[in-house]
Amino acid sequence: MKLLFYIILIFFVLNLKAQNKNTQSQMERTPIPAEVMVGGESSTYQLIVDKRLGPGSSFKFFNLIDYEVDGNNYTPDNYIIQTIGYYEFVKGFDVGVGGNLKAFGGFKPLASLQYTKFSPSLGIIIQPVYELDEDGEFSTLAILEWHLQNEKKLKPYFRFQALTAWTGTHEYSYHRWRLGVQFKQFRLGPALNVSYIGPQSAKLNWGAFLNLLIF
Repeated sequence: MKLLFYIILIFFVLNLKAQNKNTQSQMERTPIPAEVMVGGESSTYQLIVDKRLGPGSSFKFFNLIDYEVDGNNYTPDNYIIQTIGYYEFVKGFDVGVGGNLKAFGGFKPLASLQYTKFSPSLGIIIQPVYELDEDGEFSTLAILEWHLQNEKKLKPYFRFQALTAWTGTHEYSYHRWRLGVQFKQFRLGPALNVSYIGPQSAKLNWGAFLNLLIF
């Protein structure tokens, strides 16, 4: 199952890169970050697509693939695939609908809001999501990313990502920290993932990350 997922993920990334080259006239040429984090407790694989359908377009496509491979053979892997189509109703604010597929919960339709702000050195995404289901979750994803803009080959890089999900009670939360350097399209350095399931105490996972910007 793990091997099959890796093969599909690699095929998806390569296919997405090829499509991105062929559709530059239709969509903004913004990078797509693909990350691998290897830790002592588990490893995570993440790819995020967040693109307007063209320069100045009010419509946007968002896709998140997040897969966690647990080092414990008795614990099932965790994944989420989330796709949302957005419409910008005020500058920086989008409303959208879509669906997600999760390891625990299956497929569910959803509605979402999103706030984004980007500059040459700073990126911010705040994304509340509500699953349109009787047992659906309410979750909020937040991403803050900073990298220094200069002419040096090695540039400092920082990223913070957090998520919290609730039904009637707390279901799952995490925050992920990345601090490293950027060289051309590559970012790498030490990493920390902290997760919480229900009322359980924090689970710390130290490791290292490699992030590739796909243009």
